[in-house]
Amino acid sequence: MGVSAIDIEKLTPSAELDFVNYFDTYPENPDYVLVKLGYKFDYGRKMAADIKLVMMDDFLPDNFDVSTHYYIVPRFGIGVGSMLHKDYISFFEQFQIESYPDYILLDQNGKQFTAYDLSFYVSPAFNPFKKDAFQLLFKCDIGLSSFMKEEAVFYHKKNLSNERMHFHYRTLKTFQPYVQPKAELKVKAFDVNKVSVGFIVNSSYYFSKRSIDYKRTIRTWTAENSVVALIKPPKHRYSRFEVNGGMFLRW
Repeated sequence: MGVSAIDIEKLTPSAELDFVNYFDTYPENPDYVLVKLGYKFDYGRKMAADIKLVMMDDFLPDNFDVSTHYYIVPRFGIGVGSMLHKDYISFFEQFQIESYPDYILLDQNGKQFTAYDLSFYVSPAFNPFKKDAFQLLFKCDIGLSSFMKEEAVFYHKKNLSNERMHFHYRTLKTFQPYVQPKAELKVKAFDVNKVSVGFIVNSSYYFSKRSIDYKRTIRTWTAENSVVALIKPPKHRYSRFEVNGGMFLRW
């Protein structure tokens, strides 16, 4: 169990919708990691795998971090992996309301994306201490990450007129570089038969510059009268810190 919190640079609003400005609507509230389940195992003479599933406050195990490492020497290895992290982009309908004051937004319900962030990385690993009772592991993931595709639709009607506008936003996959140092500490407490029981603490810090590109289609009055544009908003500083602890079993 642990805590995860993100810090996202908010840029001055422009003439184009910038989805990243609508991340982390309530920054004072951390995202609580309710359950993290991990399984590590060695295979071959120098290979190790690490599988983690994470459930957030919706109790869905739809976050993961999976990697495998080859240890060139006992204390140093190099690996590859993939990670999926979930964020939320909320209430971006406010951009439509503020940008088109002469038009009524016909559906003013709050809009929200579940922004799945998919990553692929390489990861050097260093084990300065690897004893039976005490283990310390450092990793540094270096990779590329992209938010998955999403869509949003808005309908507007002009005040005192029958003129209507239809907006269709389709976000694009855009892989962007990131770095994420990680640390893990294990301390064995006692043995039960051939099973070791102990405590584990791990943390990570993710840093990147992120943007969400999209295609926007505007149709005015009729569907045939449409304008399509590719929008590339500026990049935002994006960081995420996580720390959690629990118990482990080793056999």
